[in-house]
Amino acid sequence: MDARGIDTTPVQPQGGGASAVDVAHLLLDAICVVDPQGRFVAIRGACESIFGYRPQEMVGKPMIDFVYEADRERTLQAVDRIMDGYLQRHFENRYVRKDGRLVHLMWSARWVPEDGVRVAVARDITGRSISAARGETLGGAGVSSNWRLCGSPPRLVPPGRSAVPLSAQDYTVMLALARGGECVHRRAIVRALGEDYLQYDQRRLDTQMRRLRRKVEQACGLELPVATVRGVGYRVFQPFEVIAPE
Repeated sequence: MDARGIDTTPVQPQGGGASAVDVAHLLLDAICVVDPQGRFVAIRGACESIFGYRPQEMVGKPMIDFVYEADRERTLQAVDRIMDGYLQRHFENRYVRKDGRLVHLMWSARWVPEDGVRVAVARDITGRSISAARGETLGGAGVSSNWRLCGSPPRLVPPGRSAVPLSAQDYTVMLALARGGECVHRRAIVRALGEDYLQYDQRRLDTQMRRLRRKVEQACGLELPVATVRGVGYRVFQPFEVIAPE
């Protein structure tokens, strides 16, 4: 059983046959096990199709050696969070394949203290990442620096990055920020949430903004361009482009 609950145990054929059928090679994701020193211990699933290496070529080597240099610092920051017990989902970075090409990956990972290993599942999202960079962030003759807020499904598209999924409440808050001008009062956000400002616990909004900032940073490595204005609300320091639901 892997970290996502997928049973990768070899299947015993019916009829009493002695041999087992290993179905791990049918997986579209790569399941990676890493020791506390950051070295690959085991890799199953789509290792060669994703990384270009056979598992035995990666096992025993430091994970970080395969990460694209520009993504190494934030990858190590994500590792620190995981080692502290955080269940990491939707983390994106780039690896360098054996043939020298970059592969865009989305990871889900957790630390398994009872086994003393870090287990991570990698999915190749290269095609989606390129489409996002070309189709969702192109504007005019060059690449737009705008963040895009899309409503169907709710997601935030950072410049040059894949989309970050949003909950319905996160989307409502981001929409109020995107449409509220450079400085958005707390009252406007609370009203957008359908709450009574006088009765609303302001700490709930503070907590949601912290979680939203953390979600964006962990997913794409970029800072959400929203700053807190003490006693007032929030200041948006980069433009958001709102894409209406289809």
